[in-house]
Amino acid sequence: MNFFSHAAVASWTAPPAGARNGGVEPGVALGAMLPDFATMCSGRIEAAREASVTRGIALHHATDAVFHQLPVVTGLMRELDGQLARGGCALGPRRAVAHVGVELLLDSVLVGEPAYRAAYLAGLAHDAELTWRTPDAAPRFASLIERLRGYGVPDDLQRPETIPARLHRILAHRPLLAPSAHDMDVIRGAVIGFAPRVAVAAEPILRGMRAGLPGLTEVR
Repeated sequence: MNFFSHAAVASWTAPPAGARNGGVEPGVALGAMLPDFATMCSGRIEAAREASVTRGIALHHATDAVFHQLPVVTGLMRELDGQLARGGCALGPRRAVAHVGVELLLDSVLVGEPAYRAAYLAGLAHDAELTWRTPDAAPRFASLIERLRGYGVPDDLQRPETIPARLHRILAHRPLLAPSAHDMDVIRGAVIGFAPRVAVAAEPILRGMRAGLPGLTEVR
């Protein structure tokens, strides 16, 4: 799952006693996104001071473990990979897009849900005390969070035609995964055309996630 979807899953957790409006615990929402944020800023988290953030990090890993074993998810990734292969997309970018593309297309379905949007923003707004493996990661993380807070909810994801550009930004700096101009033409057509498939599969994916994470108490 991508970080927005991790915030969505965090919104299913029970709020602390006395929380207003039944909202998600912000530390849990942030922690659920932190492993992705650490990757984005090329850092590794040593520890989080708050128990809620630590629970969120654990939820992230549990969520990924369930998500990547769901037959509906692995089936979608194989199907998109096949479409990209038939179009002549190179192996590296093809495999990456088949994986990340499905995740971003799932985000595009979930990003319109008010509870998920609220959890995402609550997580971003939370200031957590983190210890990093290397000190240079801290300022990179601070810069990333500031940028994400300024951007707000990624509403552009609701338009599947914006997702190929996101994929290019993610992959372009990685030599084995960077797509060529031809690859991008194939990716653009395949990903945009695949959006309805993921939209139909979104609810079965969420049901599978809830079933696979039975320790959660849903807010709704």
